[in-house]
Amino acid sequence: MAEILKERELLKDIAEIERENFSSSLSLEELNSIFSNERYRIYIEKNEEKIAGYLIVHDSFDVFEIIKTAVRKEKRRLGIGQNLIKYAFEQMEIPLFLEVRETNIPAQNLYKKLGFQVVGERKGYYSDTGEKAILMLLNK
Repeated sequence: MAEILKERELLKDIAEIERENFSSSLSLEELNSIFSNERYRIYIEKNEEKIAGYLIVHDSFDVFEIIKTAVRKEKRRLGIGQNLIKYAFEQMEIPLFLEVRETNIPAQNLYKKLGFQVVGERKGYYSDTGEKAILMLLNK
């Protein structure tokens, strides 16, 4: 079951998942800074006392923006990402916004399944590949 992260020491699990999933991952120091900033919320889902997946959102006043989300490789396809997004959205009073790589079709399909709508794109957004970002919004 998803919940809001309350224990700073669990950031080590998130850093581990970051390294496993992203070539440019958030460091433990960056995660500590996010955890300490009231404008961010970190949602987690635990499995056997370890974090199986997480979702980081930023309060941008008129929307909450998904900054990062990932699930441990061995825990994928179990609905963890979907559960995290649904739980986070239930806690919010304003829309949820995200950017996703144009080539990340599985993520786009998940977001569409959850009710996100494509609202635009940013050409050349990702500096590592030059690909565009698809902008998606889930309204209340």
